[in-house]
Amino acid sequence: MNNGSLLGLRSLAHSIVLAAPLFASGQVSQEPQNRNVLLEEFTAINCGNCPVGHVAANNIVAVHPDNAALVNMHAGPLAIPSGSQPDFRNTWSTQLLTEFGVGFTPQGLVNRRAYNGTTLLSSGAWTNATNATLALPAVVNMAATTEFDNGTRELTVTVELYYTADSPGANDRIFVLLTEDHLNGYQQNYGAGGAYANYDHRHVLRAYITALGGDEVVTTTAGSSLTRTYTYTVPMAYDINDCRVVAFVGEGGSGYGEVHQVTTAQALSDVTGVEETMLTDVGLAFPVPATDAVTVPLTAVGKRANCASAIRPDGS
Repeated sequence: MNNGSLLGLRSLAHSIVLAAPLFASGQVSQEPQNRNVLLEEFTAINCGNCPVGHVAANNIVAVHPDNAALVNMHAGPLAIPSGSQPDFRNTWSTQLLTEFGVGFTPQGLVNRRAYNGTTLLSSGAWTNATNATLALPAVVNMAATTEFDNGTRELTVTVELYYTADSPGANDRIFVLLTEDHLNGYQQNYGAGGAYANYDHRHVLRAYITALGGDEVVTTTAGSSLTRTYTYTVPMAYDINDCRVVAFVGEGGSGYGEVHQVTTAQALSDVTGVEETMLTDVGLAFPVPATDAVTVPLTAVGKRANCASAIRPDGS
């Protein structure tokens, strides 16, 4: 099991709070925006129902490529590997599983907000919760910039915030984490075809770059802005080409509150904001094993991605 060592983590805690007219960055928008969606999925390699959850999550990204971020957290008894099975567990996933009282997988959080009175949702509710969340205004805009040093394997993440309205809470925090795609290995499946020996595991949580409880934002009133930079030494075992940074801001305090906004960036040097395509590598075709389909998002030349297609192996 990965013990989530924090030896490679350093936080450069310089912050700048400016009045709106002095805000000079070109990355984060000052125009009011709606929320993007953060779907945190609790999953496990020995969970036979989890491939259905993966399909539901991937479909959300296919429909909302500019506005959805996925994080898959492998935790719980069914995540314990045996034999040659991969071990995707870490202390962050396990702690969040405990914090949110997850009793089975797959379950997920959509912006850590309640939908129909429930925060922890089964996969059948994710799409409706996503649509409801996307319709909500965001009190804060954010952007993320990444730089990666191939020699030292140091990843630098710069996060920018701009509040377009007063935050409803007094304990906002910035959260930054790292995921990795295309980790091939065993996955139980109760659907047609049975278990997969070489399943394409995606959006796997690898590390929290901030503390799990986030980094405090002191000023959260309309017109305030902030820039923070974080660094993390990426282990050699992680393929930086398949790694992605997810950054979000939400309510902190004594627990893990509602997420106000989220953005993502490729770990291998990238710049994104809430008006940019969030998942720029989504144009790469990826298999959806539980349905024997390949999802291929389509982008018109010179325009933002706005459509996707599912193509089966027989071409249908």
